[in-house]
Amino acid sequence: MNIRPWLTLTTVQVGRVKQTADGMGAASAATTLTTLSRAAIWAAGSGDRFISEKVAQASTHVLVLEADAYTWANTDTTVVYDGDTYNLVGHPDNVANLNRIMSVGLELVT
Repeated sequence: MNIRPWLTLTTVQVGRVKQTADGMGAASAATTLTTLSRAAIWAAGSGDRFISEKVAQASTHVLVLEADAYTWANTDTTVVYDGDTYNLVGHPDNVANLNRIMSVGLELVT
């Protein structure tokens, strides 16, 4: 199955927070944005066959991308698209463990 026709958004950015210790017991945090080459953001609904009921209940939206398009880290915190910011909800899910589609629950902030 080819999902590329569904992944029409090209300016979706993932925010990754990096903490740096200053050597005096404090730390500073900086966010780096990485632009995804192909993605989609869908409103979460239980009728979508690629979205589990658990993700749909905890999310307002879902980010969908090809499984090998981005390497996720525990420090990824936000997604930005078209002036809207979303917080990541839960962990990325390799849909049906087929290594084709990755979905991530999002919660709209602004």
